[in-house]
Amino acid sequence: MLTLQKWVWLVTPNFMHCWIRNVFFVLRLAPNIWYDAMRFYRYSGINKSREFQNEQAARITMAYHQLEKGLSYAAPRPGFGVEVVVRLFSAIEPYIKQHGLIAPATTALGVLQAYVAFNESLQIDMSTVKVRLANISYSHADIGVEGGIISVSRLQLAAERAAGFERFFNSRHSVRHFTGGIVTDAEIKAVISIALKTPSVCNRQSWKVHAYSNKAHMQQLLNIQSGSRGFGEQASSVLVITSDLSSFVDVSERYQAWIDGGMFSMSVCLSLHAQGLGTCCLNWSKLPADDFAMRKVANIELQEQIIMLIAVGTLPEQFNVAYSARKPIDQALQFHP
Repeated sequence: MLTLQKWVWLVTPNFMHCWIRNVFFVLRLAPNIWYDAMRFYRYSGINKSREFQNEQAARITMAYHQLEKGLSYAAPRPGFGVEVVVRLFSAIEPYIKQHGLIAPATTALGVLQAYVAFNESLQIDMSTVKVRLANISYSHADIGVEGGIISVSRLQLAAERAAGFERFFNSRHSVRHFTGGIVTDAEIKAVISIALKTPSVCNRQSWKVHAYSNKAHMQQLLNIQSGSRGFGEQASSVLVITSDLSSFVDVSERYQAWIDGGMFSMSVCLSLHAQGLGTCCLNWSKLPADDFAMRKVANIELQEQIIMLIAVGTLPEQFNVAYSARKPIDQALQFHP
């Protein structure tokens, strides 16, 4: 039995087929996009008509991460992040009253302790922050050590990489302290060759890597991304990971570019880690103006969906990395009967 679409295809002149197909595509795509938009509006932190614990936790995490990543720079700016500290206290105090002394508030307290210790080592007055910390009833045992920064060495990471998959995986950090050494095209090529083994939907392998090593060009890209101030200039290379939208052929695959591209990006990071190079994933959740600006500077076609940027660099002998707690396993894993 012929469907309406097949019947139209048979009786319509050839030059109309493409136009008709596009109309059917739009008619299928529009309600799906509306469904996605309404669900995002209703359940994301954008919706202020209802308060979610996860939304509160996300804002706390975003704030403390600004502090911990600042502390992991090669030369943190003394007294940085004062406005972030104020915002963080305004978020964690009501969170603890409502939900108790649990993550991510406990992690935030650890980050604040590390922030105080850093600034006091430079003789900067932290009395106001310490008073607000003292007003929150907790002990160091409550928050453990997973909040702030830890010091790691290049030799230590080499040993961890060779000690089995679990230690290899756990030894990868977001690095914000590079030496500026050269990462050759051959090294990048070897890394991407390994990452090509990443699984993808129906093995379509939509990904592509755009690699940049010219300092001026890299800085243009990083300025548009705007998340690498304080360390981006030390990177040896910047990679832009994309996924070709022409690889996806159905409305149901409208988000597959991000799924496949995200998996591939993780493979690239792990492959770089295996080669002893440092990485920092740089978010690409941007509005159209930034997207167009990036495409112009990076010379990336519109059919390629930009997934993320990755700053790549050579590691110093000793450096600090952000070290915040991961959520408990029972919050990440649910068994079903």
